[in-house]
Amino acid sequence: MDNRRRGPIGIELVKRGIVNEEDVNKALDYQRDYPNMKVIDIINKLGLCNENILVEALGDILDEKSILLTQNDIKLNVADYISLDVAKQNKAIPFDITGNKIKVCFSDTLNRRAVDTVRLILLNKGLIMERYITFEKNINAILESLEGSATDNINSSGDAIGLIDTIIKTAIKKRASDIHIEPLEESIRVRYRIDGELVNAAKLPKEKQSQIVGRLKAISNMYQEKQESQDGRIVTYPDYNIRVSSQKNIHGEKFVLRLLKKDLNIRGLSDLGFPQDEQALKSSFNKRNSITIIAAPTGEGKTTTLYSIIDYLDRPEINITTIEDPVEIRIPGLNQIEINEKLRFADSLRTVLRQDPDIILLRRDKR
Repeated sequence: MDNRRRGPIGIELVKRGIVNEEDVNKALDYQRDYPNMKVIDIINKLGLCNENILVEALGDILDEKSILLTQNDIKLNVADYISLDVAKQNKAIPFDITGNKIKVCFSDTLNRRAVDTVRLILLNKGLIMERYITFEKNINAILESLEGSATDNINSSGDAIGLIDTIIKTAIKKRASDIHIEPLEESIRVRYRIDGELVNAAKLPKEKQSQIVGRLKAISNMYQEKQESQDGRIVTYPDYNIRVSSQKNIHGEKFVLRLLKKDLNIRGLSDLGFPQDEQALKSSFNKRNSITIIAAPTGEGKTTTLYSIIDYLDRPEINITTIEDPVEIRIPGLNQIEINEKLRFADSLRTVLRQDPDIILLRRDKR
C-alpha cells in the first residue's frame, strides 16, 4: 500500500474488520492521557485484538514485514551489531542474520531517521538490512532484558582481577573502541564507546575504587603511588594493544582504555559507504599535489578510513610512508614510522621529504 494514501491506522484497522469503531475510540481516549503512545500500541496494550492478528494487520497496512518479536526470536548477540544505546534510541533490534543480510525489527518504520541510522551502521559492517516491524512494548521488553544481562555480567565478577578482566573482555566482545572507568561521588561508572557513542555498561560500588585503581595501574605498568596523569599500556590480551590514560578528578582517578586490535583487516572503501565508482574515487583521492583531510569525533572511523584509502592507493610502483602516533595497523610494503618521545612529527617529516615519497600519511591519535 502507498503510505501517502492510507488513512489513520485506526480507520485502516476498522476497514479490515480487525477492530470496530468503539475499540478505536477507546484507544483515542487512552491516547489523550498518553500522547506519546501510538494507537496501534494502545490497542495492543488494552487487549482489544489478538496480538498476532494485529501485528500482521500492521505489516499489511504499512506494506512492511511484521513479526511478534520475542526473546526467542533473537538468534544473534545484538551488541555485536549495534550498541544497546543505539538500539534504545532508535527502537530497533537486529534479530537474525544469514550471510551478509541481517533482519532488524523496528517499532516505527516510518521514522526515517531511525531506520537510516541503523541501516548505515550495519552497512559500514558490510551488512544489508532487512526491515521488520513489531509493537513498541516488545522492543522495550527485549532491550530491558539485554541491558540487564550486560550489567549483571560485569557486576557478578568478584575481585578486582576478575572485574577488570570481565570489563575488558566484554568491551572486546561488543567491539568497543574505548572503555571509560569513571569515579563518581557515590559509585564508579563504566562506559563503552561503540559506533562513536558512549554507552553505559555498569555501575560499580564506590568501595571497589581503590582495588580497581590498583589493578589497572599494575597491569598497565603505571606508578601505584602517583595520582597525577599517567599513560600506560596493557599487553596481556593476545589480539589487542590497549593504551591506558589516567587523570585525577574530584572523585578519584579516571581511566580511559583505548582498544587497538592487532593486524586489523583493512576494509574496502565500498564497505565504508563510498560509491562504487572508480572515477569518483580517483578524483577524490588519487590526485598529484593534493591533501586529503579526514576529521571526525572519537570512534567515528577516521583510522579505518585512512587505512582503507592507503590500501586503495598502494601499488608496487609508488613509495608510501606513514608517520603515526601510534601505528595501529601494520601494512606490508609500507614504510611506517611511529612517533615517540625522542622522535617528533616535524623531525620525521623533514627526513621523509628527503626519501623520495609519493604519498605521506600523517596520523596522530594521542590523547
